[in-house]
Amino acid sequence: MESVDRRPFVQALAVDKRKQVCNILQDLIFTEEHMQKFMSTFEEQINYANNPNESEQKKSDLWWGYTYVSGVLQGNENGKYIGLDLGGTHFRIILVEFVNGVAETTTKYFNIHRQLLTGPCEKVFDQIAASIQTFLHDEEVRNDKPIPLGFTFSFPSEQTSLKHCTIKTWTKSFQCTTGVGLDPCILLEDAIHRLGGVSPAVNVVARIGDSTGTLMASIYADKQCTASLILGTGSNACIVEDRARYKRVSTEDAHSDKILVDVEWGALGDNGCLDFYKNEFEREINKFSNHPDSYTLEKSFSGMYIGELVRLCLVKLIDNKALFNGKSSKKLDTRWSLNAKSVASIESETDGSNNNTLNVLKEFDLHGDDKSVTEEDIALVKEVCYLVSQRGAYIVASALAVLLKRMEKKEISVGIDGSLYEHHPNYHKHMVEVLNRILPDVKVKLFLLKDGSGEGAAFVAAVAVKDLEKHH
Repeated sequence: MESVDRRPFVQALAVDKRKQVCNILQDLIFTEEHMQKFMSTFEEQINYANNPNESEQKKSDLWWGYTYVSGVLQGNENGKYIGLDLGGTHFRIILVEFVNGVAETTTKYFNIHRQLLTGPCEKVFDQIAASIQTFLHDEEVRNDKPIPLGFTFSFPSEQTSLKHCTIKTWTKSFQCTTGVGLDPCILLEDAIHRLGGVSPAVNVVARIGDSTGTLMASIYADKQCTASLILGTGSNACIVEDRARYKRVSTEDAHSDKILVDVEWGALGDNGCLDFYKNEFEREINKFSNHPDSYTLEKSFSGMYIGELVRLCLVKLIDNKALFNGKSSKKLDTRWSLNAKSVASIESETDGSNNNTLNVLKEFDLHGDDKSVTEEDIALVKEVCYLVSQRGAYIVASALAVLLKRMEKKEISVGIDGSLYEHHPNYHKHMVEVLNRILPDVKVKLFLLKDGSGEGAAFVAAVAVKDLEKHH
């Protein structure tokens, strides 16, 4: 957590400019004090959320939800299972075929017709049901009994059993006129029924969230895995928790001493408990976001906000005449015009090349025919990207460290899905740095697990079917 004035770039600046730049960039540092307070606050919020008393639960914005998934793959599964993964404007259907615990998977992607996103949600489910039939036909799937289907439905929902939940709200580009208060598994079954069934038949057995699916797929990939993260446009975590420690709701239906808990940490801090570390850029983002004062934690680091955090800092430097000679452009002055992809592109420059940075500056009309930028300008833009990303990764890693500490294990693997983690050149490095500092005696392995949420749904279906057979 070095202070900005120790950074080589800053030390090379002329004295008067150095002071000015330091004053602005110091706000991007997630200090040691911030980190310690963040971790103790997160622990306290977990304790509130994990309390059976509802008035205590209300003191926290963490979901800390029981997923009703108890148990993981045992390594001796057989048979066919389907995963359906819906989280955005496209969805995936995955066929998993187990032979003695080894999975062979086939995946197909489908796009939801745009016009359906603003109509009744039943039409969306009709398209999904028809696509399941197309998939089964195209892949020539045969089965003598109904194929168990697990459904990853990545919209805020209130889970009441492994199969049943109610939709709390549509998010992202979904603005369906119906659906809130309804059950996605029943909506899917009704749509299949309207179609006259599919062949071979499917049996919807489970609904999970995307981080639960990622955790199931991560455990299949690495037996030491006890946590998963989603680090993309948004963010979430899921962990394997000792059933005895989980108090929020009853887990007596669980047939295992371990359960999967959906942390749902995006909204942590909605109650103001994280205000102590917020800088002016994060406060401004919150004010102008689609959902002010909600999903607070995500606004410090997720892929949706990282570009805007960088842009706001650049604009402040320009306003203080510390960058581009005080001259901005119309595009740079436009909210949300800079995205995570551009930030990652600027940061992936090593070996002294400036091409990516210059391309981004050209795109923003800051460099080109009649405009030229200095080496110092370029270096300052890179510095801002680096510090904003580092801050975000430190915050995520501090949150992850709190979860891993609970596990009291010497060796832990964490599966991570999401475009931010996958495409950002320094995110992994920054996270490892923090985890090594906070958990020096634990060997933590972070690994990329792409598109695991759909495969994980099929794995949950396999576990659920086995569970039923064993206990009925």
